[in-house]
Amino acid sequence: MKCFVIIFLIGCGVVQAQNSLFNSAYKGNLSLEVGMSSNRYAKSSLSMMGNEFSFTLNDATFNQPFEGIPSPNMRDLLSNQYRIAIGYTVKRGVQLQLNLDNFQYQLTNQRLNIDGYVTPGFDVIGGLSGTFNSTSVEMDTIGFRFSSNSTKFISMNLNLLQNLYRTKSRMFVLNAIYGLGLGALHTTSSVTFGPAYQNERSGMSGFAAMAQGGIRVEFLRHFYILPKLSAGILVQNNISLDVSDATQKANQTLWVGQMSLNVGAVFFLGKQKNCDCPHF
Repeated sequence: MKCFVIIFLIGCGVVQAQNSLFNSAYKGNLSLEVGMSSNRYAKSSLSMMGNEFSFTLNDATFNQPFEGIPSPNMRDLLSNQYRIAIGYTVKRGVQLQLNLDNFQYQLTNQRLNIDGYVTPGFDVIGGLSGTFNSTSVEMDTIGFRFSSNSTKFISMNLNLLQNLYRTKSRMFVLNAIYGLGLGALHTTSSVTFGPAYQNERSGMSGFAAMAQGGIRVEFLRHFYILPKLSAGILVQNNISLDVSDATQKANQTLWVGQMSLNVGAVFFLGKQKNCDCPHF
């Protein structure tokens, strides 16, 4: 809620200060954006390696832990699938945006197809043991669990803004926005497997790329609502499994589709004469 209040107050100050029509795609504009997302994941193989094991779960199903776009939980904001972005328009219609996107997913209860081995006696919790060759095992039988409680995608996005419609006063504007983001992944994961129950593990885990497109519905010249569709790939090549054993790690390549709903504000910080931007 504090983020929405800050955006509203900043926007109000800009509206009061302007003395000319504001163009939201003008060079030098700064935007703040927050939102919530819903994600769908393609089937993916999860590989786990260590001194006592090396196996792969083939074509496994991963889902977010809820349906649809969740309502914001302000008591524990960091547990949401949230989006935060700060953008700067480097030239008319071209925006650079620093983005933080938080994903959550877990291995769905299913019949697992396993290749590899686990040293007998290592998996005290679930009893997974022996050599596997496309072996089918029920998750409930072995008690195996894996979840990414928080995978943060920290990226730099290049976005293009294209005007679709605007009123003469620019109190209502439709801008298409589309672009590409590249960046790093930081994952906090938990797994039920091995000699003992462990706490969550966190660390830099890989990189990702996302393409995106949406319609920015702008009103009162400075505020907007942005429904957006995105798709991309999460390359997790170093998911930590055990804080006491650096050799234990997991990796996977996960394709993801995302639907998000975002709100934001755009404003101009500097002073410039003879431009279609507000003056201070």
